[in-house]
Amino acid sequence: MTKKPIIKYQIKNHNRAWNPLFKDKKSWLFGFFKPKTRSIKDYDYLELHKYPELFILLEGRIVMTFKKIENSPIEKLELKKGEVVIFNCWHNGYALEKGSTALVIERPKNPTKHLNI
Repeated sequence: MTKKPIIKYQIKNHNRAWNPLFKDKKSWLFGFFKPKTRSIKDYDYLELHKYPELFILLEGRIVMTFKKIENSPIEKLELKKGEVVIFNCWHNGYALEKGSTALVIERPKNPTKHLNI
């Protein structure tokens, strides 16, 4: 079987909130994060992964909500184009504009815990 030398992905072709696209066997995966929520009031949990998760805003506006530790207050950070943000704490996100998309890179096996808010 021949490997493809180049693989292209179009943002507009993926409509779920989390769209994992490609991974190797054990080191990393990437996907598009396209939040369907428009406010922190639209979801009831934050998530924490065993390993860090990297976000890069591709289009639109996404606000990440996070807690540095479980008992800390919820903070907000709007992603900016050209900025790499790595979360290694409780987090979730919502879109201020329809179609907003971030590229996410993480480990393919990244156990997740949920914290109700």
